[in-house]
Amino acid sequence: MIKDLEAEFKNALIDGGIFLAVNTKIIPDGRLRRASAVNDKPGQLSIWYNLHLDTPASGVAGNWRTGARVKWSSKRQSALTATEKKTLRLRAEEERARAQAEQQARYHNAAERALKIWAASAPAAPQHPYLDRKGITPGIARQSGPSLVLPVVGFNGALHGLQFIHPDGHKRFLPGMSKAGHFIPTSEIPDGTRPLWIAEGWATASSLAAMKQDACHISALDCGNLANVAQAARAKWPGLEIVLAPDFDAIGQEKGRAAASAARAMILPMPARIPEGATDWNDIVAARRQGVGP
Repeated sequence: MIKDLEAEFKNALIDGGIFLAVNTKIIPDGRLRRASAVNDKPGQLSIWYNLHLDTPASGVAGNWRTGARVKWSSKRQSALTATEKKTLRLRAEEERARAQAEQQARYHNAAERALKIWAASAPAAPQHPYLDRKGITPGIARQSGPSLVLPVVGFNGALHGLQFIHPDGHKRFLPGMSKAGHFIPTSEIPDGTRPLWIAEGWATASSLAAMKQDACHISALDCGNLANVAQAARAKWPGLEIVLAPDFDAIGQEKGRAAASAARAMILPMPARIPEGATDWNDIVAARRQGVGP
């Protein structure tokens, strides 16, 4: 019976887009537990869950990285008694509070690690291979070993995490950091006194900053965070001119339009002619330097 309930719970996770690493053993003790996702790196524990087997059997789970969340019960809602519904409601409230507390602790720990790494990092080398390839200056970037280090901040200036860019262009964020609504500035933190331009990547934002120096330019980290950053800026500065510069691919443009609508912002029109292989405004600037751009 217990094995059957655990199997049902695991199947519910799969249906909800939460994929445990192979051979993960579920511990059904009613406590918040962590587990590895199938695509986690060694040591990563992106999945959290809480499974109760006492009547009525129920569980919740989520993936910190993807945002996927599942709520499961062994009985249909219509079959629950009033007492069982109350039990499930109380469990859900307790689990939500515990999950939020753990998330905040993860964010706090990541911010503390970010401060230490940032303080120990040196100014970025102007000849760093990534900077050379992108045709941009170091700006605010620092360097730790071979990797560029970029600060991920909020509009209040607080450091929440870091982005690392390896010489080959591979990027990664500091594990556990708070990402939603946070960004990488190209220079100073926005203060609402100049138009705000928001690109996806830092190199693109840096290229746009060189093109339009009377605006403040930031990177939203990726297209999925454009709306979060733009809406946070709009809430802080209701009358500010906000311009979004998403990448040229279909997903970037779709996310950009949605973000613009949600934040009452404008979108920077794509060039009339895009050189072959160009995917963003950094590529356009590079093409223009080579005399092949629009």
